[in-house]
Amino acid sequence: MSPRRLTPFLLAVYAAVHVWWAIAGAPHFDSFGESFIPGIWTPVAIAVAALAASLLFLRENRHPWAIVALGWAAGIGMILYSFMFALDLASMLFGEFAASDWTGFLIRGLGVACGVLTVLGTIAAQRRARGACSRCGRLPAAHPGTLRTGPAPWWAYAGAYGALTGAVVRLAAELITGLPWPPTEPSGLVFLVLYTAAGSLLPLALVHRWGRIWPRWVLPFAGRDVPRWIVLVPAFLVGGGLSAYFGLVGGTYTILGDFSAEFPLWWTLMVIPGYTVWGLGLLVAAVFFLGITKPPCSSPAA
Repeated sequence: MSPRRLTPFLLAVYAAVHVWWAIAGAPHFDSFGESFIPGIWTPVAIAVAALAASLLFLRENRHPWAIVALGWAAGIGMILYSFMFALDLASMLFGEFAASDWTGFLIRGLGVACGVLTVLGTIAAQRRARGACSRCGRLPAAHPGTLRTGPAPWWAYAGAYGALTGAVVRLAAELITGLPWPPTEPSGLVFLVLYTAAGSLLPLALVHRWGRIWPRWVLPFAGRDVPRWIVLVPAFLVGGGLSAYFGLVGGTYTILGDFSAEFPLWWTLMVIPGYTVWGLGLLVAAVFFLGITKPPCSSPAA
């Protein structure tokens, strides 16, 4: 089955499952439920919108930009509704995943897959609407592409160093109150290593040349191109997860004044914005990295 036809099939399955749950009752999820976004019919509505966009992508349309807008809204909506899938992966990494969480893991994973496939279909439709190359998305004047050694623009630097600042602010709040576990424990050590990598190396790699071309001290690969998805995948996963979870959910609780009594107010006001700025900064810098590392297109014309 081709990807263009796989997307409508998976969306139909996702919608059918949620229609059944809305009528007959949903299964038991973990303490957070399937999603922080309320409404038993919400996932059905988003999936139907994504399904409509995916089916319209298969035919010529008189109003392609309206379909593109629908695809972007529905695809991003699917991903946001299922963004707790990132927490499922994190719980697996730290050994906190329980057998009762499999239902939520599978349906959220399906939601993320449907959202990503919808976004990919939307990108293809947008390229057709722009008259751009179907393979690389460049307009004819920009073919075949530029080298990846150019400097990053100011907005990419702002995003990267904003992410670094957000990570430092969040960690500072934790250090002031004390770490919840000794850093010598295996799980604590793994967390600190991953935190340091995602909060410092990752944002800096997005805007500096060594994130695109291996530096001289990396002897086996010195001077070669860094595979772009080594940097882009964690950037989009971490950036999207932090932005959605702490920006959407944490920001909502903060605005409503629903603070946890376990932590002081200043701690919450450091952690939630810190995580949010970290995530948004990664996404901004990743947009630049995505463009500058795009390989030259072999198509003769767009």
